[in-house]
Amino acid sequence: MNSRTLFGIYFRQQAELAMPDMFGAGPQLQTLVRDEAAFRVAGTRQPRQTTSSSGHTATPASTAPPPKLSQAAPSSSAGSTAFRNRLSALRPVSQLVASAETRRPAAVVPPLPAIVTPSASAAPVADKRSALAMLYRAGCSTCHLATTRKSFVFGAGNAEARVMVIGEAPGHEEDLQGLPFVGPAGKLLTTMLAAIDLDRTSDVFITNILKCRPPGNRNPESAEIITCMPLLRKQIDIIRPAAILLLGRIAAHAILDITESISKMRTRVFNYNDIPCMVIYHPAALLRNAEYKRPTWEDLKLFQSMLASMGIYGSLRKE
Repeated sequence: MNSRTLFGIYFRQQAELAMPDMFGAGPQLQTLVRDEAAFRVAGTRQPRQTTSSSGHTATPASTAPPPKLSQAAPSSSAGSTAFRNRLSALRPVSQLVASAETRRPAAVVPPLPAIVTPSASAAPVADKRSALAMLYRAGCSTCHLATTRKSFVFGAGNAEARVMVIGEAPGHEEDLQGLPFVGPAGKLLTTMLAAIDLDRTSDVFITNILKCRPPGNRNPESAEIITCMPLLRKQIDIIRPAAILLLGRIAAHAILDITESISKMRTRVFNYNDIPCMVIYHPAALLRNAEYKRPTWEDLKLFQSMLASMGIYGSLRKE
C-alpha cells in the first residue's frame, strides 16, 4: 500500500467521523478522499478496454464508480455524546498557529507551544471597570463549551485589585450562578483568603482559565485552554495586578507554560509579564484530601509575606 493510499484512508476516516480537517483545506481533503476511494475500487491498474467481435471497445462491467462519502456523525451509542464533544474540541492547525502567533512578539517565532506563552506587557488601562465590562458584554462562543454551558463565568471582584486569583474552570454551582468559586471550594477559598487578611470582594479579582464549565466537571482539555487563554490574558492586561495566586496544577501550567508537579511548584515565586506568581493547591483538592491543608496554609503565609515585601500588603485594605 503506497503513501497516497494511506493518506487517502486517513482523510476519508476524518470525513466519515465529521472531524475538522487538521492538515489541509476542504477541497484538498475531498480530492484525496475521492482519489483513494477510486483507487480502492479500480485497484493499482487502470481497467483494461476489450475489443468485441463487432470491433467496438468496451469496459468491463465490474468497474464501478467511486463510492459516495458518508458525512454522518458517529452513531448515537453509549458514550457517543462524550466522543462527539471531544471531537468538537479539536481545532484546525491553522487556527492553533494563528492563536499561538498572538502570544509572542512578532520578531520571535519559536515552535508552537503545548499550551500557552505569556503575552507582551500591555499599556495601563485608565478605566479598568469599564474595560472589563466591555470584555464581559462581548462574551465568548469560540469553542464547543459555549453550547453546553448555562452561564459565561467571566470573573468577580475589584477591577482595581492588586491581587488576582486564578483557578482552572467553573463547576456546577458556578455554572448556575454565573460567578466563580461560589460552591463548596469557593466557600473554602473565601476562608483561605480571609486567613491572610484578604477580602475576596474588595482586595482581589477572581477568575478561571476557562469561562465555561466542562461537561461533568472533567479537567479542561488542551484545545479548550488554548482557545480560552486570549480572554484571560486580556483580563490580566486590564487589571495589571501586583501579584497573582494560582490555584492548582492546571492553572499554573497554563499561565506559566511549565509542566512540573504542584509539589515542585509550591513555595516558589514565578514571573508572568513581570508579575510575581505563586502556586498553591486548589481548594477542591483540600476538600478531597485533608493532608493538603497544612502545606497550603504555609504557602498562603509565604504569599502574604511576598505581598508585604513588595510594599503593597498594608494598602490592600482600607484603614
